[in-house]
Amino acid sequence: MLGKSAMVYAIIAVLILVVLVVAAAFAEKLKGGTGGGSAKPDPYYLRKSLFTPAERSFLGVLETLDLGGLGIASKVRLADIFGVVQKGMSRAERRSAQNRIIAKHVDFLLIQKSDGKPVLGIELDDKSHEEEDRAARDAFVDTVFASAKLPILHVPVKQAYDPKEVLRLLEAAVNK
Repeated sequence: MLGKSAMVYAIIAVLILVVLVVAAAFAEKLKGGTGGGSAKPDPYYLRKSLFTPAERSFLGVLETLDLGGLGIASKVRLADIFGVVQKGMSRAERRSAQNRIIAKHVDFLLIQKSDGKPVLGIELDDKSHEEEDRAARDAFVDTVFASAKLPILHVPVKQAYDPKEVLRLLEAAVNK
């Protein structure tokens, strides 16, 4: 049989173990982990496709074209294409300019395969581009492209695209 002091040590050890288990469970809950049946689900899910049906259709046509030394990038953020001028602007003005382009993207960007240099932005325009806020967004994006002297091509969404017509539009926009 255990002595009185051994019994006290055993009880203290069990209490310490219980406190550790409770503390670990509490820490996991605070951390927001999904282990242990957390009630709050993760806020993210995998989309079925990176592209809308219209974007996928247009990309399929682009991929059939002989674009010479050009590659196709998709869903490219303006902040990945353009920088913000450092001289002549305050820190707040630079931050504001950066914030205006950071969450906007173009549907496609033709780039030189050799060095990744942007050559042409491409926006597919569906009916949503006729809405006032979207038209203002498009005007801003067009201004950004123009200020950096990079052409942008707006292509109306269609059920099907004629590859020869798409190639003609691309060549005309690049050679402006």
